[in-house]
Amino acid sequence: MTKNEKLICLISGLWTLGNTMSAVFVNVYLYAYTGSLVVMTIYCMIRIGLFPVFFSIGGKWAQRKGFSQTLIMGLIITMISLIYVLAANTSFETNPNLVYVVAALVGSGEGLFWLSVNSLNQIVSTENTRARYISNLGIFNNIANLIAPLFATVLIDLAPNDIEGYINIFKIVIVVYGFMSFAAFKVKANHSTKSFSILKNMRIRKDKRWRYCMTSTFLYGMRDSLILTLTGLLVYNATGGKGSLYSQLLTVFAIASIGAYYILAKKMNKGNIYLFYKIGAYLIASSTIILVIFPTMFGAIYYGIVNAIATPMYANPYQVIMMNNIQKYEKKENIVGRVIAKEIYLSAGRCFGMFCIVMCSMILPNELYLPVSVIFCSLFPIILVYYAKRYEQGNYDFDDESITEFNYIESN
Repeated sequence: MTKNEKLICLISGLWTLGNTMSAVFVNVYLYAYTGSLVVMTIYCMIRIGLFPVFFSIGGKWAQRKGFSQTLIMGLIITMISLIYVLAANTSFETNPNLVYVVAALVGSGEGLFWLSVNSLNQIVSTENTRARYISNLGIFNNIANLIAPLFATVLIDLAPNDIEGYINIFKIVIVVYGFMSFAAFKVKANHSTKSFSILKNMRIRKDKRWRYCMTSTFLYGMRDSLILTLTGLLVYNATGGKGSLYSQLLTVFAIASIGAYYILAKKMNKGNIYLFYKIGAYLIASSTIILVIFPTMFGAIYYGIVNAIATPMYANPYQVIMMNNIQKYEKKENIVGRVIAKEIYLSAGRCFGMFCIVMCSMILPNELYLPVSVIFCSLFPIILVYYAKRYEQGNYDFDDESITEFNYIESN
């Protein structure tokens, strides 16, 4: 790997370490005070809904100053959000609306951070190195996912109660983000200074390749909405609200995920990528459906193990497809505009999925709204894979090569 690739892997791994220790437990921490899955879903809608605004701000900023600055600012705002959580403390119980202030701060910081990281992923990798680079990112991130719950379990067990343990976690994560800010200074990736139009890249009617990419991204975001809101809290509920047991489960899931990423890096190639994509989609869909139908330890363990194994099979092909297609535009324009448009469509899919959850809670009985909304959003990975297959079978006319280099159609 190049120096920049190593730096991005390090920053991404440290972010995952901090995010696994804080964001998951911020959700649990706030949920402990609000006691409402609907409030937490609206919290995530606000957080994700702010991404497009800060993707746009960050993109224009990075065009002049580089992605190192936007990366650092995203981390600083994220640290401020954790400081606010610590300062508000029990105030969330008496004033649940303070949860939405946290959502605004987290959404602002993460928007700048993810704009920077996703753009740098595109810039520092090439078509020849991208699949291995993404697998390496997955391994780095899952090593962090392994360490984080172990460390979190120790902190929670040493504290007099779970809430105090979460507070100690937030303090340590602030230090981790501070270290990451210094590491971000060393990122020196080249970036285009060409102007770009986000609104122009949002239009998909005329460009059939881009329409495929953005439609796929929206569909991908629909299922993502479950991961961002409900699944972590449903697993937490399945443990009986025991923070240490929840951390131990996350550790097991991380070990399974590391193994899956490692094996996939060895086994996946251009000839079998669609097969992995298809298997991963079905497993991903089943994991959340089983969790909501069986909200017990069985459901939690099934979800965690299957999701860990299936995620690289499902997510890696999707990422390679999107990144390679974006690179097709590199010679003619500043691809940061494409990256931002993709992230906006992803955020739109996520928010629409969460909107469906909230709407179901309003029109369906309490015992029905979760199963209906989760099963609905869980089906989109399968829809996405068949949409990719239809694309590959030539139902669309393209004037140049597309993702056919991956040979998505299964040989039989």
